[in-house]
Amino acid sequence: MSEQIGVSVCIFTFNYEKYLAQAINSVLMQKTTFPIEIVIGDDCSTDKTRAIATEYKNKYPEKIFLSFNEVNIGGTKNWLQTMNRCRGTYIALLDGDDYFTDENKLQKQYDLLEKDKQYVLSFHSVEEKYDDIEGHDKLVEFEKEEYVLDDLLRKGWFIRTGSTFFRNGVAPKDPPDWVYDFPYRYDTILHVFLCMHGKAINIKTPMSVWRKHSRGMSYVLLENAVRNADREIALYEQLNAYTNYKYASAVKSYIAESLGYVFPSIIRSRKIFRYRNMLIKCLLKMDYNIVWTMLRRGMTKKTGKQATA
Repeated sequence: MSEQIGVSVCIFTFNYEKYLAQAINSVLMQKTTFPIEIVIGDDCSTDKTRAIATEYKNKYPEKIFLSFNEVNIGGTKNWLQTMNRCRGTYIALLDGDDYFTDENKLQKQYDLLEKDKQYVLSFHSVEEKYDDIEGHDKLVEFEKEEYVLDDLLRKGWFIRTGSTFFRNGVAPKDPPDWVYDFPYRYDTILHVFLCMHGKAINIKTPMSVWRKHSRGMSYVLLENAVRNADREIALYEQLNAYTNYKYASAVKSYIAESLGYVFPSIIRSRKIFRYRNMLIKCLLKMDYNIVWTMLRRGMTKKTGKQATA
């Protein structure tokens, strides 16, 4: 009788030939007291990503499993399909262009969730590295040790994929149809699904790298602030309904903050008529304190003097 898989590590890929080997090696270097498996979900890459994954599969046939899509099904479906093939008690996530940096990462997160059943999700600090821009690398840390659903809905997305570690079987394997209306946002949705059943615990130690570059999803999602804000509002309104409006105050606060950040972008673009619908939303719902802070910051940069109230 084979030993129960302790942790399944999902690696999500799409045209990551430059990075995939580093991602896989960072999982293979993990030191654990339990068996692990690696499930690589590739969404129809057109470069050498699949060849690299297959080469590793041939080297580690008992540890690495491949989930190759014959057609491109999109990020959300690829995530769900890959996760649903996991056999581990816990699931850890990793984008194919990121990597783990601590050889004890999986063991640390496993031990935390084994010790305290009130936690369904674990995450940690990450090193943010830029491939295309020098001097922008930074450490991303989070203030609190424990987070609940209200925190997630009030704060918005902040838990990086490569730090995500959770109990298998808690989040729905067949989520509601509206999930597919929000491409590349299943990380946010997943964290909400999980924290509807328990708490999240933060390890204040960086144990992975979150890479930012022109091929990464984070870069794509930042290209159009106005369009993204509109989708963000729709997502959080849907999450508000899904949680039966129990956290309406948190959602309202997050939407107000999001609109406060996008309003100056609309003004600076001088495309007031084009974005008039979003502008109206901003005027009605945004956090004016954020707008004032950003305007003061802009005046400081322009004049070289400290703006005063």
